[in-house]
Amino acid sequence: MSRGILRAIVSIVTGGFLVLTGAIYLSNNSRPSAAEAEGQLAQISTTLELISDNVASNVIHGWQTNRLIRYHGMYYASGVLPNPGEEYFWDRKGVFYRRKHDGSWAVAGHLPSNPYTMLVGPDGRFWAVAPSSYENCHVYRMKHPLDFHSFEEVYNGTCSYLGASVSPEGNFLILHAERSDFQAFNPNAVIAAFYDHETGKWYKSRLVTPEGRYGYEGIILRGRKALAVLNSAIADPKAVPKPPHYSWRHVRLALCEDLTKGEWVNKPWLMPEYGDTFLQDLIAGPDGDAYLAYGYREASSLEELAKTPMRHYIAHIRWDLSVDIYPTGVPAGPTKLLVDSRGDWYLLGRVRAGEPLHLWRLDPKAGFKAVEEYELPGTEKLQGYVLDVLNPVRFGGEGDGDTVHVLSAFYPKGSERVQLWHAYFDLPVKERQE
Repeated sequence: MSRGILRAIVSIVTGGFLVLTGAIYLSNNSRPSAAEAEGQLAQISTTLELISDNVASNVIHGWQTNRLIRYHGMYYASGVLPNPGEEYFWDRKGVFYRRKHDGSWAVAGHLPSNPYTMLVGPDGRFWAVAPSSYENCHVYRMKHPLDFHSFEEVYNGTCSYLGASVSPEGNFLILHAERSDFQAFNPNAVIAAFYDHETGKWYKSRLVTPEGRYGYEGIILRGRKALAVLNSAIADPKAVPKPPHYSWRHVRLALCEDLTKGEWVNKPWLMPEYGDTFLQDLIAGPDGDAYLAYGYREASSLEELAKTPMRHYIAHIRWDLSVDIYPTGVPAGPTKLLVDSRGDWYLLGRVRAGEPLHLWRLDPKAGFKAVEEYELPGTEKLQGYVLDVLNPVRFGGEGDGDTVHVLSAFYPKGSERVQLWHAYFDLPVKERQE
């Protein structure tokens, strides 16, 4: 049976009104058009919804963050409000949005600081990690389920460089730098603060990081067990001569079998003398292992690095911290990993700024090489350097089957009003052969 492909259908929802533009249907049995003969990509119907047209420019920040959740069929987003009188980067209040049935979004509540990462437990109580400066990481949790006016502070850490995750049992883990000192090779540490839902107790442990400060952690939390990917956040004039010398090239892997005991296996993984590492997504695959999408390059000198291109990879990280690495050949960043109801793999990402996102079907049996490519018309509005998608394994809530939801920001030229957008589309799931 032939399965048709929807071509160039874009749905844009603003203020509850739906606008359809340019619908063309092409059957798989049709002869290719002149445009296709020239290499034009098949396009997937995409719906876009404006969440807000007035958020702060730093609303998108950090590969390990999350601003989109689905809980009991309802969608929630978090943002940052502009502050014309701000004195520093974190001097902005947070805002939460709830999606209405007509596709419009309304404000659900506020926070005194930026809800950098939003999570939800199985009981409907949301968590928010919301730093107010570089020297803290306030953690808030609702007192009452789905009550965005009932947040209370439950933990305050020492640095805004962090990562967080929630488990299906309602446990919560935050990793944050012990000190804000970001000079390369000034030994630092990562503090792990674990909340055990069953006992209502917090447990703290410590991971030493000899290369300096780490602070962009992706975490998969299962019960009292956690696997984490740690990215350095240091200033290294030798490796990056141009001020402010920021380098995000080092990556460590860490595993703790019981966070109430806090005994970590903490090992270096990517440690180039010169190079760049851009972590992009971390998911749990159908086999239960962790899969990481990232861009990477390394060299033995600055001269060699200047000639070395950035390449895209997927790493298969097992729970014993062994790793297999696969170069995908996909020219994209940022990217997100997706798996459909059949177990087929996809990669969502941006090839060029100002153009729509692309979707690639990957073949894990062939080293995660791309075997099909699609375009998502209208998604050029998702310009932020991070794309948030539903990831219930890390942030709680639920997925939406084979429908993919994406959140990012749009920055209109000549305007200080940044827009927050939500887009969704269906994966091109292939029918099983009888």
